Order: sequence, then structure tokens, then C-alpha cells
Amino acid sequence: MTRRLLGPAAALVALLALAAGPGYLSEYDLVLAFTLFNFMSMAQAWNLVGGYGGMFSLGHAMFVGIGGYATGLLLVHTGLPLAAAIALAALIAAGVGVLVSIPILRLQNVYLSVATLGIAVAAQVWFINWDYSGATSGLNLPIDTLLTYEQLYYLAAGVLVLTNVVVWLLVRGRFGLRLMAIRGDEQVARESGVRVVPVKIVAFTVSALLVGLVGAISAVQSLTLEPYTAFGLTFTINMIVMSVIGGIGTIVGPLLGAFVVFELEQQLQDYPSWSWLIIGVALIVIIRLAPGGLWGVIVRAADRLTSRVGRRSPGPLEIVPAGMPEQEPVADD
Repeated sequence: MTRRLLGPAAALVALLALAAGPGYLSEYDLVLAFTLFNFMSMAQAWNLVGGYGGMFSLGHAMFVGIGGYATGLLLVHTGLPLAAAIALAALIAAGVGVLVSIPILRLQNVYLSVATLGIAVAAQVWFINWDYSGATSGLNLPIDTLLTYEQLYYLAAGVLVLTNVVVWLLVRGRFGLRLMAIRGDEQVARESGVRVVPVKIVAFTVSALLVGLVGAISAVQSLTLEPYTAFGLTFTINMIVMSVIGGIGTIVGPLLGAFVVFELEQQLQDYPSWSWLIIGVALIVIIRLAPGGLWGVIVRAADRLTSRVGRRSPGPLEIVPAGMPEQEPVADD
């Protein structure tokens, strides 16, 4: 019962801490929190396809760029309210996810990874040459969409909560079992009655929507867009590295990995090459020695500690009443 209540209790504490954030954080800290929350959301969204589904996508940066550019274009050319533009941009990213997933999700392993990377590069080249979006000059969002630091904080926190709730709901039920069966052995899953391609498409589309949502609010925060940054491969690399370091195929792992990577980057921001060198070494060590990531290490350590405490606790027949001396064992005659 205690273990069953631990998760909801931790979630409640986290929500209360998120809600109270602007009350004790400076403006600079609010900006950092905005970036950290976006890292966590993107890592969790990628984890849905890469961790739970075994679809190692290298093209998720495309959805960051599409979400950002869709928001900017809608605000500049249609005059939609900000909330409507962000929501519609996320749906556009999801629509692109559907169109992309239909042909490529029949591929497996390295072929799938290469295909997603190729499509992401093609999307970037499209926006580099598309005059409607500003081409290489980029796009400036209307100044009246500027939000306060506190509003941006709550916007990113809301996306983070939404992302985790959606992923958790998907993986805890029958859909999650089907998705993990596909990850284990696609052929066996198909023979067991799992509709492999539709399940993959749903997971990929939901992941695209959530990443597109992060791209949308990032555009609102920066107010400027240009294709080289908006579609940068760094986004995809971060999603993968954070998920693997924290613990791929878990809910807590990507959040933990995002925090570790973000904190390393902040502590070593004057030495960016060193931060990525350390992250790279940590990634190799974890893949080699702890494939379950940091969260897997923590869980195993907690299980060992619990089992040791259980073994050391005296059983009901071993308890000696207070004031009564322990009796020496009687030798058999």
C-alpha cells in the first residue's frame, strides 16, 4: 500500500511545487525553468516512440520547427488569438506526423531512423527556401504576443504536465501493452493480433503533437524564427540523450535525464565543449554498465535496500520481551 501511494504523493508534491514556482523564483530562474520544462516535455514525447515503441526516430526536430513556424505564420497572417494559434500549430504538427508515419513506419531499425532523419532534413530545406515563411531571413512574431516571464513559466509547466499525463495514460493501458509488444518483437506482436502499423501511427502522431506544442511555445518565448535553429538536429540529439541517460521506456527516466543534462549545461556553460564531452562519456558509461539509465540504478538500489531492511527486521518469533533474558539454546542429549 505504501508503494502504491508513493507515486500519487510524489505527483501531488511536484504539482504544488510547479504551481508555487513564480513565488520563489527570480526572473532569470523562471527563464531557466521554462527551458528545463521544454527539455523534459520533448524527452518524454520522444520516449513514447523511442522508449516504449522501439521506433528510434532521428527526425523529431522537424516537429519542433513545424510547431514554431505554424504558430508564427498563423499569428502573422491570420490574426488568430495566441491560444488558438498554439493549439492549431500543435494539430498541424500532428497532421504532419500522420502523413510522415504512414509511409515510413513500415520500415524497421536503422532504415526507420535514416528515413526520419531524411524527412527532417527535407523539411528544413523546404523552410530555408520558402519565401512565405521568410526563407533564410526567418520570421518575426507580432510584438503584442509577448508574454511575461510568469506566463511563459506556467505555459511550459502546463505543457509538461499535459505531456506526462498523456504518455502515462497511453502506456498504462492496453495501448501501452500493444506498443511494448511491438518493441519486443514486431512479428510476434502481429501474430498475436496486434495491429502494428495503426498502433505505431497513433504513438508517432501523439509524440509529434506534443513536440510541436513545445515548438509553438518556444516560438512565443523567442518571438523570432529561422530554419537553421528551429529545425536544428540538436533538438533530436537532446531528446535521445536525455531519455537514454535517465532511463528509456520509463516515465521518470526522461525527466531525470533532462534535469541532469540541463544542469550539466548550466554548470559548464562557459565550457560548452566540456559539457558535451562529459555528457558523451556519461552516455557511453550508462549504455555499457546501466542500460536502464539513472532511474534504473535508483530503482535497483532502492529494491536492494528494502530487501536488506526486510531481512534484518526480526520476525514475530524472534522478538524478546523487554526485561526477559534471551535463553541459550538447549543442546540435545
